[in-house]
Amino acid sequence: MVLLLRSSTTHYVHILFIIANHLTIRCSNAFTLPHSSIAIFCSTTSTRNCAVSTFLQASSSDNSNDDESDEIFYDDFAGPIGDVVVSASSSSELSSSLSSAALQPNQQEEEEEEEEEEEELPEFNDSTTEQQNEQLFSIPLPKPSSKTTIDLTGSLVREFSLGRDLLLSDYAGSLGFDQVTDWQYYTTDLTTGKRTDRTANPFDPNQPSRTRSKSGSIVRIFRGEFTGRLGGILRSRGLDTRVLLKEFAVENDDDMLLNLAREEQRSLAKLQSNWLQGYCMTAANNAQQMLEQLENGEWNDVAQRRYVDGLTDTPTTKDDDHLVTMLECTSSKKAPFTSMLGQLNLNDYYDDEDMNPNEWYKSIGVKPPKPGSIWVVYDYHGLSTASSYAVPLIIQQSKLPPKRGMFGNIIQAPPLPPFRERGRYMIRGVLKGMLQCIATAHAADLIHRSVGKNSFILSSVGQDKREGTSPYAVVVERLRVVLSDWGFSRDIEEAVLEKEFGGRCRLFGVPSMSSYEYQRASSYEESKRMETAAYQFAKAEDLHACGFVFLSMLFTTLANPATLSAPLPATDDDTLQRLFSEIFEKDVDELREYYANEDVWSEVVSLLDMEERAGWDLLGKLLLAREQVSDWYKNGDEEDDVELTSAQSLLAHPFFKMKII
Repeated sequence: MVLLLRSSTTHYVHILFIIANHLTIRCSNAFTLPHSSIAIFCSTTSTRNCAVSTFLQASSSDNSNDDESDEIFYDDFAGPIGDVVVSASSSSELSSSLSSAALQPNQQEEEEEEEEEEEELPEFNDSTTEQQNEQLFSIPLPKPSSKTTIDLTGSLVREFSLGRDLLLSDYAGSLGFDQVTDWQYYTTDLTTGKRTDRTANPFDPNQPSRTRSKSGSIVRIFRGEFTGRLGGILRSRGLDTRVLLKEFAVENDDDMLLNLAREEQRSLAKLQSNWLQGYCMTAANNAQQMLEQLENGEWNDVAQRRYVDGLTDTPTTKDDDHLVTMLECTSSKKAPFTSMLGQLNLNDYYDDEDMNPNEWYKSIGVKPPKPGSIWVVYDYHGLSTASSYAVPLIIQQSKLPPKRGMFGNIIQAPPLPPFRERGRYMIRGVLKGMLQCIATAHAADLIHRSVGKNSFILSSVGQDKREGTSPYAVVVERLRVVLSDWGFSRDIEEAVLEKEFGGRCRLFGVPSMSSYEYQRASSYEESKRMETAAYQFAKAEDLHACGFVFLSMLFTTLANPATLSAPLPATDDDTLQRLFSEIFEKDVDELREYYANEDVWSEVVSLLDMEERAGWDLLGKLLLAREQVSDWYKNGDEEDDVELTSAQSLLAHPFFKMKII
């Protein structure tokens, strides 16, 4: 009997609701102040695109049964914040406690009054009263717990106003994702129950090794521009005022889409905070002062007040300066990720009774947003992905608009740059930039888990972000490669505990952190080895996916022009997976022979053969990264001296150093 074992890459999220003493209070995180308490737990949800926090306070043991510890906080403008929902049991307890308190004798109160009469009244001081009044109007914002905070730049709490801070320019498109399922076939002995892996027939459509299902368009993309003082400062510094916005249209408690938005925000907040810390430690001038401000929470405090300050016409000078400083750092050092700047708060749009939805149609050309949507604001790098560049350059050249001369005549397009120049741009610019993106993520203990050609944006340091994907682009210094779409990313400590990750580890003989073998490890050294193998396997999955991206980029963009006698074979992801994993059984030498037999790839094969086949060695280390971790763990002490492949170590590979021109 033949059975199927399926490993899926879809992830889900569960919403946690907090109810304390039958009393639920929803408070705006702009005005709430946690009162004296032992522990505070924060769960963030979304209401009308506004972050709402529910605080659970744990009182001391002396008054653990006293309902008077539940307090309602007030703001400076409009009294109670939020809605108070009291259950029947709590209301009856409240009324009984009030009635019992009213029936108590007032003997104790009379004794206290007599003692107060004996004491002298303090002198009245106008200055003291004014200071107290000023303190009443200065309510500090709640600071996140040090155990849960991963954001030093304030991007998780910063909210921009539509109109005051930025304007929407146009609708750029939509995003979706593919759910890829890898199938593993095995046979089961009916007498012993032993399972034996079996290789599927790659030419049998009834035995697919991989299936793919599309989610459709679930995230809308818009372009915008900073206005006001912030926009003016950016222009004066020579920085780009354009921004990219993603709308996660969360409807009907869509847990999956909400999880995508939250994980992308959390991962990018941690990544850019980690990167800025490293930048401050290596830079000079005022970098040390900037590092102290980040670690002391000054950026977070100022960012949290931005939206409220805008409502009260309070200047946002400090937060503007912080944003400009961060964009200057990431732009000058070409940070290999999309910087998340904050969220767009559309409360003013939703609350405007005179707002006509047709105005949104006329201005943007798409349906207006719905309450509950999450709008995330990023810096702008254009929309040219590696997938759009993974096309033969002769085809890219044919799609360029024709140039006309002085009298309107069409000028013939110049020839493409020489192959060696294009090869140098591909290797030292595009491919090395992609590997640098993954190395930066792994250095922050993050794994992307959805690496593909559409995940990399090939941008430029100039204003024209399409320059990086031009068929005439050969200057590496003007290219900037950034990694985007972090919705499926995870902190590596969380990823190694997931059940689906454990299933993928078992296919390679590597125990996961949640496996029985790890729980029953006989010694500390054995458990530590299992832990190292699981962590390295999680990173190896990103490297394995990056290897197929390298294959696709090399054998499409650098391919010779196809002819009727030498057409370009298929180079899509599924075809490359089937060729390497099933037909050639993960043999890099056989894969090279396949490419060498095609005339359209002759120059690419010669490029990879340079420096004793350095290119094929790099591709083999990427494509077989998971197998290397498996061999390292299975061989035990024999492989202790072997250095496992990492993205950071591959950046020093001879393939990126060889002389091409």
